[in-house]
Amino acid sequence: MRTSLLAVALGVLVTACSSSPGARPDGVSPEDSGTPDGVEDAGLTPDAGTEDAGTEDAGTEDAGTNAGADAGTDAGADAGADGGADAGPVIPVPADGGTIVTSTLSGRLTLAGSPYRVVGDANGVVTIPRGQRLTVEPGVILDFRGRPEVTEADVDASSPHSVMNHQRGRVELRAYGAIHIQGTAQQPVLLTSTNPYGWWGVNFYGENSVGAGHPVFEHMVFEKVRKNQYNGERDWTRGAMWAYYPGPVTITNSVFRDNESSAHCAALDLMFTDGSRIENTVFENNRLVDIDRFAQPNTYSMAGGGALCITHGRNSVVRGNTFRDNTLKAYRGYLTTALEPRPLLTYPNPQGIVDLGGGGAILYFQPENDLLEDNLFEGNEAVLGPGGAIYLEDVNTRTVTMRRNRFVNNRSGAGGTIVCNRGAGGVELVVTADNVFIGNTLNGQPAANLTGDCDSATQ
Repeated sequence: MRTSLLAVALGVLVTACSSSPGARPDGVSPEDSGTPDGVEDAGLTPDAGTEDAGTEDAGTEDAGTNAGADAGTDAGADAGADGGADAGPVIPVPADGGTIVTSTLSGRLTLAGSPYRVVGDANGVVTIPRGQRLTVEPGVILDFRGRPEVTEADVDASSPHSVMNHQRGRVELRAYGAIHIQGTAQQPVLLTSTNPYGWWGVNFYGENSVGAGHPVFEHMVFEKVRKNQYNGERDWTRGAMWAYYPGPVTITNSVFRDNESSAHCAALDLMFTDGSRIENTVFENNRLVDIDRFAQPNTYSMAGGGALCITHGRNSVVRGNTFRDNTLKAYRGYLTTALEPRPLLTYPNPQGIVDLGGGGAILYFQPENDLLEDNLFEGNEAVLGPGGAIYLEDVNTRTVTMRRNRFVNNRSGAGGTIVCNRGAGGVELVVTADNVFIGNTLNGQPAANLTGDCDSATQ
């Protein structure tokens, strides 16, 4: 039942971003949850490829069953939904050969030209041009290595332990055209980096990224992104893959592992998408690490989404996936040797701040007609924050349906395993009785399955 009536849903109008690579959708700052009311650190006290790939430039409180029941969920103890029980195949990157990519990717990337060693241009950017399509064939490796020697040398001599060391030389893929990753079970496509300090991930830019077909990622391994520039000048620090896209994004039979972001959505942010589908995919050991170099003592973080965010999206389906060992945590400080943990701001709060964070695995913000079914959530954690598995905010009537999911050993510092706040009225969540909750904890003690001010129903 509803525990408070403190908020009404907040409407947000966001228009498409401009054609400038550095432009952002109106009302979205790179460090917030995508609405004008939220900022990454409120600073508040407790009172408060061409077709020829051989060229140098490839051109181209209880909403479910009790802890002991199994209620027939399909997720199963070993993820029984096809997400799989491990973090996917280990694919080595050959030391020799391949194709150097310096500015654009389009056309078809073939196994014959692999591995594609993506260096980027002088600004560390490689682009899929607008109106063009990048197709990646089975077995291809894209090594977003950037310039490792530049990254290694990027150290402040006066502060060798600064969190801002090793920022330069990391490459980013900007998708203004279409992208189709076409791996197979036997030959997945690998997006990785041999740069010891990772790469800057993939970014989409709203209407400017609409190309010849919607983005499709099949049998892909996506790893080693480090979008960890804390209070720095580089934009788009949310989501190893930031899919700000006005249509469907399809991801199936894939793996997102060992990715780290510093704002929101460690592995993937589906922003303003419509009809997106994530199925049979593993999200494992992704980390949202918010470090505010300028935060004062007794202030809070507003980060969220230890693996996945669905922000302002609608009609999304998240089915048959495994979310395992993803983490959301926040700190204050400048040195890696002297970081201090920061709690996440929870709702309601004395300041009336909204657009908050949380969710060891998933953050939903302003969802609409979304389905979450047959997933396994295991060992995820929101450190000093709400929602060991899932956090939802600004939710209309019956906008998210959760069924046949399994929640095992998730941990939080506030609220329950699932936390839902700022419901619009009526029943906001449908959490069917065949969801299973086992061993989830709040600060080491048994956690409620569902908390917050949203109402839920079982059908």
